Amino acid sequence: MADINLIKDLSGLKPLGSDDLEVMKKVPLGSLLECEFSKKRNPEFHRKFFTLLNLGYEYFSPAPREWRGVPAEKNFDVYREQIIILSGFRDVTFNLDGSVKVKAKSISFSNMDEDEFKKLYSKVLDVTWERVLNSVFENKAQMENAVNQLIGY
Repeated sequence: MADINLIKDLSGLKPLGSDDLEVMKKVPLGSLLECEFSKKRNPEFHRKFFTLLNLGYEYFSPAPREWRGVPAEKNFDVYREQIIILSGFRDVTFNLDGSVKVKAKSISFSNMDEDEFKKLYSKVLDVTWERVLNSVFENKAQMENAVNQLIGY
C-alpha cells in the first residue's frame, strides 16, 4: 500500500492532495488500515507549491508534436517532474547501457524537510516564471499573488 498525506480537520482526517485522494479511493469502505503517524512540514505550504505547479501547467501550451505518428499530450506528472529537474532538485544516474538518466528528487514529506522544500519552492517559482508564466503576468510578484489568491491567502 502507498504512503499518503492526511490533514486533520474538525471531521477527522482527509487526504491532503489529489494524489492522496486517488489512493484513498482505491481503499474499499470498511477496510482496516494500520497507520504510522508523523507530523511533517507545513501542509499549507505544500498546497501552495502544488497551486503554483497547477497554475503553470494550465498556461503551459506546447506546440503540437508527434512521435512516430502519435500525437504528444500534456501530462501534469511529466510537467511537475521537469519543473523540479530544471529547478536543480534532481538525481543523475546511469542506465545499464551507460546513458545518463535524470530524475526529479522526491518531494514527499519523508524525503524533504521544511527548509529544503522552501528552497525548492523558490527555485520552482523562478523556473515557472522563466519558462511558462512570464508572458502571462507582468512580474513574479504578480504571479505569486495569483497563487496566493487561488489558495485564499
